Amino acid sequence: MTDRDFHLRLACNYETDKNDFTDLVVEIWTDDEWKKLHLSVKSPGFLLLVYGLFSCQHLYMRTNSAERNLILESATGELKLTADESWHIKKVDVIFNAKLKSGQPSDNDISYIIERMGHCPVSTNLPADLKIKSVVHFEQDKQQIPHFDQAPSTIEKPESGSFCNMDGPDFSNVETVELSPEPSPADYQLAMQIANKVADHKLENYMLLSWYDKDRDFESPQHSSECHANSPLPGYVDYGVYHGATLKVDIEDGRFVFFYLPVDF
Repeated sequence: MTDRDFHLRLACNYETDKNDFTDLVVEIWTDDEWKKLHLSVKSPGFLLLVYGLFSCQHLYMRTNSAERNLILESATGELKLTADESWHIKKVDVIFNAKLKSGQPSDNDISYIIERMGHCPVSTNLPADLKIKSVVHFEQDKQQIPHFDQAPSTIEKPESGSFCNMDGPDFSNVETVELSPEPSPADYQLAMQIANKVADHKLENYMLLSWYDKDRDFESPQHSSECHANSPLPGYVDYGVYHGATLKVDIEDGRFVFFYLPVDF
């Protein structure tokens, strides 16, 4: 069987303390050369999926870097994706090399950013057994920036970090939608599909910031409740609202809870 390989790269500059991008250029390796990527309604659907994954990973890289006070000046990125002859995705490698304008990243910062990249909407809809290899490297000095053929010192698929806010969030801008669907969702994945439909209706573009699965007593970001041991406020709630969520979807009275942030792609 013949594999189908896709190789995309991007370069862009950033402005504002939210790492809003400007001068974005995306290229694709085809016919043994790099060509500027031009997408339209006539573009192959699978290529749109590949670019959607790359764009989604980039969005979560830059926005979560800003959350860690890592303000970017510029960045390059590459995505390599391999699918089999039947278009089933077998492997995904993503690497971003970012030049900092300000900030000093720690290993925990890098771990946190990579973990959040795994929760971008496109990534979460890929097969559960597919592991995306994500690498983020920040240039702090005048040192060589690595590419796929080099081995940067980073962490792959780490346990997530946490961001603690003990002051308590402001819920005044958060719309809450409470649902009791029939039939009851069997697990988190089905509950997320229901919640995403609500977000599709309420928000044009969005990011899933945080969520909770009561069945497994599992929250994302992981460990966000560690600084809430003596507080009635769960960490995933504080994280979602503190980071700008405007929509909360509560399924079956807290069994599954999702916080969404509107974004501009």
